[in-house]
Amino acid sequence: MACFGADRRCRVLCILVPLLTGGCIRPRADVRSSLEARVFPVLDQTIPADAIVRPAVADRPEGLDQTLPPALEAAPTAAPRPNEAAGSAPTATDASEEPAGQPLTLPEAIGLAFRLQPRLRAQLESIAQARGRGGVAFSMFLPTVAGNYDVGGFTLGVGGEPIGVGGGTQNFNFIPFTGAVPVGLNIKSGYELAELKVQWLLLDFGRRLGRYEQAKLAVDVAQLQTDRAFQTVSNEVSVAYYGVLRAKALRRTFEDAARRAEMQLADARKLLGEGVVERETVLRAEVLRAETRQQLHAAVESEYVALAELDLVIGLKCNQPVGVVEPPAIPSFDRSLADCLQTAVRERREFHVARRAVEIAREGTRVARADFAPKVIADGTLLNFQQSSPTGYADLAVGFIRLDWTLFEGGRRIAEARVADSRVREAMAQAESIVDNIAFQVNEAYRRMVTARLGIEDARPAVEQARENFRLVRSRSLEGDATPTEITDAQASLTRAEQSYLNAVYNYLSAIARLEYAMGDGRTPATAAHEHPPSG
Repeated sequence: MACFGADRRCRVLCILVPLLTGGCIRPRADVRSSLEARVFPVLDQTIPADAIVRPAVADRPEGLDQTLPPALEAAPTAAPRPNEAAGSAPTATDASEEPAGQPLTLPEAIGLAFRLQPRLRAQLESIAQARGRGGVAFSMFLPTVAGNYDVGGFTLGVGGEPIGVGGGTQNFNFIPFTGAVPVGLNIKSGYELAELKVQWLLLDFGRRLGRYEQAKLAVDVAQLQTDRAFQTVSNEVSVAYYGVLRAKALRRTFEDAARRAEMQLADARKLLGEGVVERETVLRAEVLRAETRQQLHAAVESEYVALAELDLVIGLKCNQPVGVVEPPAIPSFDRSLADCLQTAVRERREFHVARRAVEIAREGTRVARADFAPKVIADGTLLNFQQSSPTGYADLAVGFIRLDWTLFEGGRRIAEARVADSRVREAMAQAESIVDNIAFQVNEAYRRMVTARLGIEDARPAVEQARENFRLVRSRSLEGDATPTEITDAQASLTRAEQSYLNAVYNYLSAIARLEYAMGDGRTPATAAHEHPPSG
């Protein structure tokens, strides 16, 4: 006997299954094995062990797992602002306009998105709808009871000439007598008619069972798709969160560049007053200050846009900016590509959805083939008729079992069976395509993560070198030995080096978030509750 679970509906099915199918239902283990075989040949053929780029822990540069460098920390509040140093009124993109908001850590931002994001609320309704369709499919196993109650009245009137009945009629051989029978009848009465009808489909050779199995699988699909929707929102929040951190860090970088440009302009004007440099040096310094201010304005704009994007993915209004918190350290990632692919096979919801889609299609073939078999139906009807005047009643109870078998429908059932077989093949092909896409996404995300990590290793020493170069050039400029071109190049090189390093760091953090999403390791309400259990 097949067992479908411990709830009331499944216990009823456990009783009805032997009658309906004459056997038990076995799990479709071949679906999983065939889809897994689609991924692992990739590991064996196209990803040799020596091709996996994974630097050893000892080979990582010092500081990769330590706290973030000072360039990622907040700029000193006492630093002069470009607009103030220039003596002009603040503009709409003044960096002093720091967006207000309650600082949120990344897990807190994701938890807030789980509560506020309307897309997730819409996705949760799909589970309720799938469960409702499952209840509809289960109801077909139970009998239907219908009642009908009529109240009314009728009038019967009959009249005319008396009908004569005479004797001696030879044609009709009546008993001879004479007289007349008056014809006149007028009946007015009310009545009540109550009807109770019970019908139960006893046997349909697997039609209802196939539809019920499809409905149960559809519930699983809806739950898996909802989990993936939560992971998608979690990934979007992570990427947007790091985007805000990147924009803030770049804004601070351009603030530092603007401050250095102001210092350089002040030095040039001082040296010009002392007759050490030419007017050209001052002009170049003014041009450099204008360029850095434009870059700062663009950085502030990008910061506000990034905050609006974070509000959007969380589900807040765009006029409700939130604060963000810098990560305490740059995380390391030491898993191989093979491990990531294995995790994707185990955790990606699309993989399980593809398996269930194949199973749903196979259940459809059962339904299509069961249409060729007859139906056994039990019917029962109870009628009660009550008449008021003259008083009378009539009761009728009828019960029977009938066999309903449609022998010919013009080829409709044959066509439906072929369509069901085609849907199985279609589901298998789509499952293979999904598996190939999962493998590609993991490969792509892993390579981007490795490239971003190598970018951090390359950009870190360049920042130190650019700082030292700027210090040396500035020392020479104070003595009048550095040309305006050297000063401008040193300033621009330092800004580019800091910008490249910050981009590499946040590219790496975003790449890890995307790789976790590609593997199916994104946060869901269950994992979020496990990470932050309620207190008390």
